Amino acid sequence: MRLTMLVTVGLAAFVLAGCGQGGASTDAPSAPAAVAAAPEAGVPAVAPANGADAPSAPAAPQRATGYTPVPISAEDQPGRARQIRCQVGTDPETNCTFTPLFGDGSFQLDGPDIAYRMVISDGEGGLFAVFGPEDRVPVGGTYRRDKRDRACWIANEETPAPARICAR
Repeated sequence: MRLTMLVTVGLAAFVLAGCGQGGASTDAPSAPAAVAAAPEAGVPAVAPANGADAPSAPAAPQRATGYTPVPISAEDQPGRARQIRCQVGTDPETNCTFTPLFGDGSFQLDGPDIAYRMVISDGEGGLFAVFGPEDRVPVGGTYRRDKRDRACWIANEETPAPARICAR
């Protein structure tokens, strides 16, 4: 029940904030958040949408990847982010940003319509949907690394979350 309420409230806030942009990740931060996160996440600065605080110089070009990674807080001890191919569930492979976390095998994947975090503890992973640096919601399931394809994590049980997460 609480998870349903969190997801509903998060989606309502997202819709009210007007963050939906054609071709952009639904989990991407709004322009002001992207500006604040640019130094940590390696995202180019973006001018505010309302133009009120727009800089006099033209805004930096958008990333060719078509999405903006969700910022990660310093407490998560992020490693160097890199571009990879990823697959979530049965969706086709796509370009993603892979950011290692905590130095223990945990990671965050950001891509078009993808913002997930896999937190690893004792060889098992827990999956979270990511909405912001401090806004993550567990989506259920326990994951183990696939023995046949070490780039993938497979849900141990049936779950409403994606059954397979691959980072290549």
